[in-house]
Amino acid sequence: MDNRCPLAVLTNLASGANRQGRHKRYRLQEIVGERALVLETETVEEIDGAVERILSCGARLVCLNGGDGTVQRTLTHLINILGEESPDLPLIFPLRGGTLNVLADNLGLKGRPDQLARLAVRTLQASDDHRMLPWASIPTLRLTRESAGGIEREYGFFFGNGALYRFDQVYYRETRGGPLAAAGLFLKCAAAGALKKTRYAAVFGTSPMRVRIDGFNMPAERFTIVLAMAFKKVVLTFDPFLEGEGGEFYTLATSLPFGRMVTRLPRLLWVRGDRPPYPPEVYWNRKSSEVVIEAREGYTLDGELIEPQDPYRLTITRGPDVRVLRVS
Repeated sequence: MDNRCPLAVLTNLASGANRQGRHKRYRLQEIVGERALVLETETVEEIDGAVERILSCGARLVCLNGGDGTVQRTLTHLINILGEESPDLPLIFPLRGGTLNVLADNLGLKGRPDQLARLAVRTLQASDDHRMLPWASIPTLRLTRESAGGIEREYGFFFGNGALYRFDQVYYRETRGGPLAAAGLFLKCAAAGALKKTRYAAVFGTSPMRVRIDGFNMPAERFTIVLAMAFKKVVLTFDPFLEGEGGEFYTLATSLPFGRMVTRLPRLLWVRGDRPPYPPEVYWNRKSSEVVIEAREGYTLDGELIEPQDPYRLTITRGPDVRVLRVS
């Protein structure tokens, strides 16, 4: 790889902060300069082609003006092309161009895309050698999906199925995005799930699947939700994961119907170190090293809806650490 364009900026026009031409106000090309490669994509699928252009120009730093789904798609294509251990994997830097920006929140990054882009440029200019930029290492999840169509591998930070998948379907279909919209929709769905009324009642229903975690086969055949996360912090201030020794990523899986959990939701969504009031056979909440799911319904990865055409077997393990630009 060469150093013809040390910096690349990828803007996903479909991301929350960039829709309806709002990305133009950030003037990212002016901020990063003529030597930088600045690309725009209109769909998530177009990101793959943009990644290949970024690699061909030899960029050492990739600023991603999109949400968590933009980061996930970019990382997946980068790693699938170069390999998990490749020294040529560029540094990434999220610009908070999405609606929720879970990764940026966990990294402590605040500000608008243009403000964060200026920080990245300043850090780049302060380095005599673009190959020696300051960076922080963050863990990923590796998702290996096997089906009649073959084997696919994805990388990300936050996996969810069942209720979260159905919630995201409604969220993208009926709201303009953002924390307030997500909170309002959550309350509607929670009330519907408890009372079994309105068209939102099915969101917090159960889905047929088989789940094995670290060799333990959970006995149920229907589950409300399975979550796996590289970070402990989730959206809307939720803190549902227990700390603990062993394991490599946070995992929560429950077969309990929502109606049985509703009176204990505050304790389940903000655990504060307390053990859950249910046994692990029906409510698993601990760090894990491998989660295997057999299902047909889709799932969400970093906020993006993944909708396989065939029944699949999904194995979740810890993926490679990726390097994120460290700014001050």
